[in-house]
Formats: sequence, structure tokens, C-alpha cells
Amino acid sequence: MKRAASFLLSLVFCLALHAQQRPVPAFERILQEPQYAYLEYYLYKAPTEPSAKPPKGYKPVYISHYGRHGARYNYKQEGYDNLKSFFEKAVSADVLTAEGKALAEKYLNAYKYFDGRAGDLTPIGWEQHYGIGTRMYRNYRQVFRKRPELDARASTIQRSIMSMVACCDALEEQDPRIRIAKETSESFMAIMNPPHSTHPFSDVARIGKKPYGKAWKDEVREMKARDVRADEYLPRLFTDLDWVEANFGKTNLELELYYLMISTACTDLPVSFEGLFTPEELCGLWEWRNYIYYQYWGPGENGTNPAFLIASGLLDDIMDKADEDLASGRLGARLRFGHDTPIAMLLCLMGIEGWSTPVAHPSDIKYVYDFTNVPMGANLQWVFYQDRSGDTLVRMMLNERDLTLPLPGDRAPYYRWSDFTSHYRSISSAARAKMADMLTENQ
Repeated sequence: MKRAASFLLSLVFCLALHAQQRPVPAFERILQEPQYAYLEYYLYKAPTEPSAKPPKGYKPVYISHYGRHGARYNYKQEGYDNLKSFFEKAVSADVLTAEGKALAEKYLNAYKYFDGRAGDLTPIGWEQHYGIGTRMYRNYRQVFRKRPELDARASTIQRSIMSMVACCDALEEQDPRIRIAKETSESFMAIMNPPHSTHPFSDVARIGKKPYGKAWKDEVREMKARDVRADEYLPRLFTDLDWVEANFGKTNLELELYYLMISTACTDLPVSFEGLFTPEELCGLWEWRNYIYYQYWGPGENGTNPAFLIASGLLDDIMDKADEDLASGRLGARLRFGHDTPIAMLLCLMGIEGWSTPVAHPSDIKYVYDFTNVPMGANLQWVFYQDRSGDTLVRMMLNERDLTLPLPGDRAPYYRWSDFTSHYRSISSAARAKMADMLTENQ
């Protein structure tokens, strides 16, 4: 009863605290589904709604794909190790409340499941990509039956490689005629993961990677103090916050516990850390971390962040390979497997559905930008259609749901490929020119 009353109170407080002149879709979603606050650790869910039918006379002929790896363990092993060491010290120092002691015991017993697994794809991640491959085949059978030769590439990171294998396994099991050339190499990391050091303009990402800009400095400080409230959260677990600050850092600990909870939700382990935070607290943590992603890989402060420009190489690769493959008729699909930031940067570069919207204040970001839309297993698909005359249309989907593009849209979400390439080759060319100028200025 007490837990139910506490939960209802937290919902009321969350609604009151975050009452705005207009609703915040992410907050409303978090109140209904707390896992939505997990941002990049949110588990991608396959669509259930029907997709738009192609114009009469057009049939699918080719697919270009970029997929983020599926669900994984926590990003860094040191996150697991640091918590283990800290909880051991806390037990020894006797600074834990009853709730804190229960959490420490639970974590120390669960550590064996995490040790050595940081960054690995989980069984849930495998199933995500196996499902994507299965649906891809079932939705576009004509593509694979006419052109069973496919090309698949993955970044050199284990979780991306395993995601590629899962998706390809699904396709190959659907039709024994399908042959997929699979490859991973440092040589194409600049395309598969643009922030990689091999990218010729990787320095642009570092120039732009400034999450605390001068103009927003005071507002951002206030936002973090409001959204990451360690002094309010940690007394539930610890009797001495000064000890916590000296041995871990209060804010660092709150965030590390958040990462523990959301990353464990990506596993099928016999342990869960759900419920470490109330919906109210999750709304705040979502807003703070969503701000960081907006600054790193989105428009940034006053729309001046240049980091997303390096996604132009990936955009060029998608267009170049599609032109080449459509002309030759040899390949049915090109499948790419990488990470979340290339998807976010590409959507920003392409100016799609709010991903590139600049805002005047950091508190406005939550209305236009939502990084939860790049969850574990996120994917972009470009499906190409042709009629008997060879006229080519393309539809672009995020997470298997149609996107509206800034193109002539008399048949949206289907667009002429010629309109697509004309518009986006111009954008890509301008991005490369701007990056070259920036590097010259910073020499």
C-alpha cells in the first residue's frame, strides 16, 4: 500500500514540477512507461501499425540500411568495477541505510554477471536484430528473391559485429538462396562510425563537442541542479553524504546507479535494478542527458554545433552505393551495422523532423529533440521502388516507421530518388566545405 501511495504521489509531483505552457511528450511517455527515460538504453520495439502502401505500379527493388547494434551491457567495465569497490567500502564504513544495505548486497552478488561483459551484445540485442532481419525479408520478399546477393558491413566493435550476424542469420534462414558478403574492417570505420579517428574531419567532432557553452552556462548549471538532485536522492541509501562525496562524488554516484539500472534492463539476467528512481526523478534525468546528446550530436547551443557535419561521409556512401547498385542490378541490399551517434548525426544533417531544430534556451530542447528515438536496435532503412519505366522512388524509415523528408511531397512518404540526391548531395557538399574551413581556422 505504501509503495502504491508513494508511486501516485511521485506522479503528481512530476506533473506539477514539469508543468509547462505546452506538454512535453517524453515526460508524458515516462509517466506511462518509466523505461522511456532510459534514452540510448531504451529497447527498440517493432512497429505494429501498418505502413503506407507504395504508389500504384511501384515495387520494391533495393534496400539500404544502417542499424545501431542491439541491446548491450553497460558501456565500460570500470563502471561495474567502481561500483563494486565503492559498495564494499560503504559496507565496511557502515554508512548505508537499510535500503542501501539491500542494494549493496544485491549488487555485490550480481557483479559476477557483469564482470568482463561491458559493451557486449546481450541475448536481447541478438533477438532484436534477428527480428529486424526477419521482418525485412517478409516485408520486401521481392527484393531478396530477385537479387539474393547482399553486402553487410559492421564497425569493428563486437556488439556491432554480432548484430550483423544476427540480422544476416535471419535473412539467410528465410531463403537458402540468399548470399551475404560480411565484412568488418578499420578501413571503413570513418563511414560506419563517423566520430572515429580515421575520419578525415574527425577533429570537427572534437571542436564541436562542448556540452557546456558560454551563453547557456548559468542556465545549464541550474538545469543540472534541478534534474540531477543527488542531495535529495542519496539519503534513501546513505547516512553520510559527505563520505559519499569524498569516496565517489554524489552526482557521479546518482548517474552511475542510473546507468546500472538502465543497462541491466537490456539483459536477460536473473537480477533487476528497476525502481531505483521514481518517475519524477527519471523525468529530470532524461532531460539532463537528452540535453547532453543535443549538444554533442545535435544542433548544439544556438544551432552552432558542427559535429554532425561529419555524417556527410555516411550520407555520401548511402547515395553513391545506391546509385551504383541500382545501375548494376547486382545487389538486393546493403546492410550497415554501427552505433547510435551516426544515426542521430545523420538525422540532424538531413534536417528531418526536429532533429536539427535550434532552440533559444536549453530548457526548450525537450520540446524538439528526443534521443530515446535512437534506442538499442535503432535502424534507418531506405527502401527503393521502381515502376516498369524504371522511375525510382525511395522511402526513408527510422525504426521501421516512415519519416517525412524536406522534399517535394506529393507522394510522401515516397519521394523521387532524383529529388533526394539533388537535395542531399548539395547538403553533403556544403558540409564538407564548412568542415574544411573550420579545420583551416583552427590550425
